[in-house]
Amino acid sequence: MVDNGMGWIIVDALDTLMLMNLTSRLSHAREWISTSLHYNQNHDVNTFETTIRMLGGLLSAQYLSTTFPYLAPLSDDDKGAPGEDLYLEKATDLADRILGAFESESGIPYASFNLNTSKGIPSHADSGASSTAEATTLQLEFKYLSKLTGETHYWEKAEKVLQVIDDNGMEDGLLPIYVYPRTGNFKDENIRLGSRGDSYYGETKFLGFFSR
Repeated sequence: MVDNGMGWIIVDALDTLMLMNLTSRLSHAREWISTSLHYNQNHDVNTFETTIRMLGGLLSAQYLSTTFPYLAPLSDDDKGAPGEDLYLEKATDLADRILGAFESESGIPYASFNLNTSKGIPSHADSGASSTAEATTLQLEFKYLSKLTGETHYWEKAEKVLQVIDDNGMEDGLLPIYVYPRTGNFKDENIRLGSRGDSYYGETKFLGFFSR
């Protein structure tokens, strides 16, 4: 997907390596992330996939490595070893780039963004509308990053999306599967619990419980 690679599977598997206590493999993955994972690449990527897999992978690794340090323990003070804040540093760098996708007139994120410029890109299909499920399944990662960094703008950008969705005043909690970033209004009246709609329902229920 990207000329110099983004290590999608490597980053997405970090938490699994920890849970399985695969220390040597985790050490190799951390070394690759430290030396070869760079986001300043002129390439367009999907906002949703990059958030849940790349940003989410880094944040889950940050959580497990700090909360359960006995899982696949690494010695960061070894000569040449990546620093202990590696995951958080990479996550913050990436999140700052993803935030460009949220720079729409309504605050609804564009379907894609350019890694290097951070410029949001409307969907090439669906008249430029974003998937409702994708736009409303970014909140957990950004809110957790706010908790870790103390920077509120990550939380605010993510929360604004849910406010725009709620302001549409849809009855019975059922939403059309596409929403326009420019206006914040839904596209058509196609409602389904499958693709393009599915994760909105699970994510909002979870976040509602999490925020209590």
